[in-house]
Amino acid sequence: MNPISGLLQTLMGILFLFSASVPGATSDPDAKNESVRDRLHLGLFLNYDSDVQPQFQGAPTNVSLGMVINYIDIDEMNGKLTTHCWLNIRWKDEERTWVPSEHDNIQEITLKASEVWTPQITLFNGDEGGLLADTQVILSHDGQFRRMPPALYTAYCNLNMLNWPHDRQTCKLKIGSWGLKNILPDNTTAKGKSVDYDDQVQSPEWQIVNSRAKFVSQDYYGYIEYTLTAERRASMYTAVIYTPASCIVILALSAFWLPPHMGGEKIMINGLLIIVIAAFLMYFAQLLPVLSNKTPLVVTFYSTTLLFLSVSTIIEVVVLYLATAKHKRSVPEALKKLLHGNLGTWLLLSHFSTTGEIQAEKTREMGENLYENPDEDDATNPLDINPTGVPSYKAIQFDWALLAAAVDRIFFVAFSLAFLILAIICAV
Repeated sequence: MNPISGLLQTLMGILFLFSASVPGATSDPDAKNESVRDRLHLGLFLNYDSDVQPQFQGAPTNVSLGMVINYIDIDEMNGKLTTHCWLNIRWKDEERTWVPSEHDNIQEITLKASEVWTPQITLFNGDEGGLLADTQVILSHDGQFRRMPPALYTAYCNLNMLNWPHDRQTCKLKIGSWGLKNILPDNTTAKGKSVDYDDQVQSPEWQIVNSRAKFVSQDYYGYIEYTLTAERRASMYTAVIYTPASCIVILALSAFWLPPHMGGEKIMINGLLIIVIAAFLMYFAQLLPVLSNKTPLVVTFYSTTLLFLSVSTIIEVVVLYLATAKHKRSVPEALKKLLHGNLGTWLLLSHFSTTGEIQAEKTREMGENLYENPDEDDATNPLDINPTGVPSYKAIQFDWALLAAAVDRIFFVAFSLAFLILAIICAV
């Protein structure tokens, strides 16, 4: 072979190899960028151990943790808070930095989570949930690692059901990593808060009204304690709970205004109301934890009303006896004076004892047979009879019926005050 031609072939091979290695010699910019990125990746993670926590300024690097909440729900029966969220996990490695201008102005690279060290984040005060996806890690040129995985956490929560359904529940999420002490709240989350819930999907029942985050250090580990305060949307319960409660109270009080001889109707009204309240209490038992440390005030209101109605039924039995039994003795004179005096006026009983001509004529029109035998049944309301000019037996019956009406009115006032006090206490 001609020595000159061999020399030319050698020079052409060298030029070809040189052109392939010079930046910009290739016509494909994407291939060039990938080549630079691959070389950068290879240089950054040469002899890298993904099982060892990175160092920053001679100490284990700090891990920052933020949370973006998407949705929450509270399970009252089991005392649990379920949170759907995104975690914002950041840490820094001083050995994984580069100058962008020396690497085609590459600002960051994307890595698989399995390639690098990542903190194993877990929920300390729960039994379910965790990270939902193995998301990628973004590494910035200043050595900043960032990962935002979606997560589902179910934490135990000590619920206070006293003010249900207008209650506020405060629950805590203790999130950290075993063996990792340097973990801090991250304030670089959207809107500069450690907990961001402004863009959450609106829960039909709960609304977050407050949140805070703080670092808690233990002997061998640390964690971030997120405290969430959620308020129940209680507008639905107005029609379901409060309107029936108002109707029950009105019906229970109105029964006292029926004539004394209608005790059977009064007892029937109270019996129906007792059944309704019992149904409501069974409904509450399905909604609320039976072993709650504090009984809801609404349940207290209904159960106390049930007790009031039971007492009212006993009173109506006594009133019915006073009004319909055939009494041979007259009402004590002291009580009679009260009933026909100021007490009767205050209890609105004065119109029952009017002695005008119209009432006397009405009495005569009833017929003499009404008074012939005091042992016969009398279905007439004794309060419709004027004692003036009638046999003494009917006058006695009238006074006892008037006493029964007075008992009804007195207990109407007493129960009205009792319901008012109960409503104030229970904030109904």
